Amino acid sequence: MAAADAPVTTGQKTHRYLRLALVLIVVALILAVVLQSVVVSWNPLIFGWNPLPSISHAFYTPVRDVFVGTLIAASVALLALSGRSRATTLLDVCAVFAPLIAIVPVGIADPRAVDRMPCPTAQECIPVDAVASAKAGIAVYAVVVVAVVVTMALIRRRTRTPNRSATLVSIIALVTAVVVVALAFAPAVNEHFPFNFWPVNSIHFAATLLFFGVFAAVPILYAGGPLDPDETPPTPRQRTIYRWISGLMIADLVLLVVALLFRQAFGETPVVLIGEAVALILFATFWWVQTFQRWNDPNPPSIAAPRPSAA
Repeated sequence: MAAADAPVTTGQKTHRYLRLALVLIVVALILAVVLQSVVVSWNPLIFGWNPLPSISHAFYTPVRDVFVGTLIAASVALLALSGRSRATTLLDVCAVFAPLIAIVPVGIADPRAVDRMPCPTAQECIPVDAVASAKAGIAVYAVVVVAVVVTMALIRRRTRTPNRSATLVSIIALVTAVVVVALAFAPAVNEHFPFNFWPVNSIHFAATLLFFGVFAAVPILYAGGPLDPDETPPTPRQRTIYRWISGLMIADLVLLVVALLFRQAFGETPVVLIGEAVALILFATFWWVQTFQRWNDPNPPSIAAPRPSAA
């Protein structure tokens, strides 16, 4: 029986739908930002182009719920697709940073905020209520990280399935939780929270750079071919697409780093917004193509049994 005609297992269906859901999550986020940038008035007869400085600035707009919800949903989907390959390990690391992008807001250039909270500059502040919300979110984030790490460790121990990738991700998650908790609550360093992360200053931008940097490596890895011997190899056309996405992703990541570190030099040009949107579109394209490349794989990385170790 051909692979395409074989009965589809529940694990395969779940794997397919999670992958498709992740693409639609990206589409929802981009659509929300586009609508917010185009519609400048509730009057349906008045339209214009008023782009946000970055996707993260959606936090301060009516599409805030979509922004926060999509990032949390993406984190859950990435963790659910966890596996043992290098690529799935990188996606797990992305899942560690994605919630922080939603929890800790980006700074806004609002002079009215200067008198209400201490800021390192008069150009970048966040409202007082956002500070309290971010600290509460970080506290919950840290507790959830510890709970997930401990739970997964107990499951691996009980089932006797050691997983080095999961151990590495757990360490990264715990270190990240400790760092952000210290930056939010330690009296010695939290005076200018959330603008107290060296060298990029903003905790939000640090999480954003780490997130985009890590997931940019995934299509780069796959450009060289399949990472798992059980997965369907890409067609020549698919491999060409992966290589183009890899090259464009590297160029876009460099642009994004420059834009984030020197964003004031670009004035009102939404360079960060463009860089983030391009990165998301490239990744969604890669994810879409790879989903159908591996549509009929009987053992996707997230549901494949561990390989027995050599004697």
